[in-house]
Amino acid sequence: MGGDAPLVRERLRELSGPELYRRNAFRITGASTCAARRALVRRRQQIATAAKAGVAVGFGDARPDDLRTAFEVLDHPQRRIVDELFWLWDAPDASCPCEPELHRQHDEAVRAHARALDGELRGPGESQRPADGRPRPAGGKKGAAGGKKGAAGGRKRPGKRPVPRRPGGATRDELWQSAARLWLKLLGQRAVWAHLRHRVAALDDKRLTEAAVTVLEAEVRRVLVSAVAGLAARTEDPARLARYCAQWKWTGRGLLGEELESQLTPLYESAAGELREAGDRLAGVPDGGGKTAATAVAATLRARVVPVVERLGAFAGFGMSLGVGQLVDTTALLLNNCAVALSPASDSAPPDRESFGLLDLALRLRPYEETRRTIEQNRARLEEAGVWFSTARPAFDPVVAALERAARQLDRRDARGAADTLEAALPSLHELRRLRRGAFAALPDVPQAVDRLCDSAAILLNNCALALGSRAGGRDLRLLELAEELCTTEESRARISANRLLVDHARQAGYGYGTPYPVRRPPRRSLRTRLEEIYYGESPVAAKVWTWVVVLLILGAVLVLS
Repeated sequence: MGGDAPLVRERLRELSGPELYRRNAFRITGASTCAARRALVRRRQQIATAAKAGVAVGFGDARPDDLRTAFEVLDHPQRRIVDELFWLWDAPDASCPCEPELHRQHDEAVRAHARALDGELRGPGESQRPADGRPRPAGGKKGAAGGKKGAAGGRKRPGKRPVPRRPGGATRDELWQSAARLWLKLLGQRAVWAHLRHRVAALDDKRLTEAAVTVLEAEVRRVLVSAVAGLAARTEDPARLARYCAQWKWTGRGLLGEELESQLTPLYESAAGELREAGDRLAGVPDGGGKTAATAVAATLRARVVPVVERLGAFAGFGMSLGVGQLVDTTALLLNNCAVALSPASDSAPPDRESFGLLDLALRLRPYEETRRTIEQNRARLEEAGVWFSTARPAFDPVVAALERAARQLDRRDARGAADTLEAALPSLHELRRLRRGAFAALPDVPQAVDRLCDSAAILLNNCALALGSRAGGRDLRLLELAEELCTTEESRARISANRLLVDHARQAGYGYGTPYPVRRPPRRSLRTRLEEIYYGESPVAAKVWTWVVVLLILGAVLVLS
């Protein structure tokens, strides 16, 4: 392709990345892209004179080494033509036959792109640097070169450069959109390459041929993409930068993926190594002693792995060959394991709050479906344990203690004391039943535990009632009524209902209990009433009476007939 290609490609590699415009030789020196060799020599002398006078010139805070390197680039036409492509064309000394509209469109694309990149590269205390190509004063006037004394008698320091406003108050998003749209429109015009061919002819240097333009046309999209891709590893907001990357898909999906992969591969390898080490540390801890190790591993994952995984995940949809999905899934699974190690399945202590944070973080990473279900199940288990310790256990413990005390009292044949203990626990039992329909309804095991507890209380009340018997003055029936209300199984309900019927029949038979419950005693019956019962067969002796009547009639008939 000619001797131009190696030097052109070398300069393209030097400019590739977010500092595409900051490294531009024309921007650093403030020289015009159409400047002749003599104009460049004069500009170099101006800068040297200003430097001796203590006045900073050129782009921003360009150091002497930067200025020297920039002028060396401009001295080599194969390198200079690259910088011309990425800087402003609308200069007073322009001699090309291009339409003014082409220069305007080109410069709009350069300015928007340069401002967008400057906004990403600017430090917290760094002011906006101009991207308009205007040279700073290089001396000659007292106010510019500084020869005038200040009030303190020393050399007057140059004033602080005013911060230029973005055109039309454009936001960062608008600048990125404009840059991508304008470069797309610009590179679709053949006049762009005609301009560069004219510049090759105008430079009139044997070292430079039109082969350089062919290389630029083939590589310009890669350089433009490298500018936004180079920010992927350093930006504070990967999701926002991923939106900007999406605006450059017109350069080719494979090209964008390659550039992003080249930038993010070191981060990927670092995160993968950290995950392997963290997994080994967590797996090497014996059961029951992993809480300290889990805390350390979780801290490592939070600080050094999760930020990288989230950054990689933001760019996973741009055609990279990196296994970002598997890295995300492994990270989420390790976070889940740390959460489980911090809050083991035990009724002795509530779950650690850090476990919930780790599980939420793991879900936020969006792992694979199977891992996501595992994490959600563990989180549900921890939520159940949290409700148990915060709400259920304070309500369960007094009732369980009361039932155990009542059972011991029954074993000591203290039925009255056991009944008192159970009746004192009834408010707590009713509160548990209310919670079962409310706060405990969504928990998988607690409602069943409430039912078992109520059924146990019902059986104990039934046993107390049977142990008290008629000596309780009717309290046995009331205990059975309470037991029938609390029982939750058909077996217990059938047994308690049968016992209550037996007691009720005994009361109907006339046993005196001395209780406010109404006792139905059999009324006194007259002789006529008794005879009527015998006649109609309602009396218990009616069958015997009528049997003897029939026997006597038969005997009388036999005697008559004989």
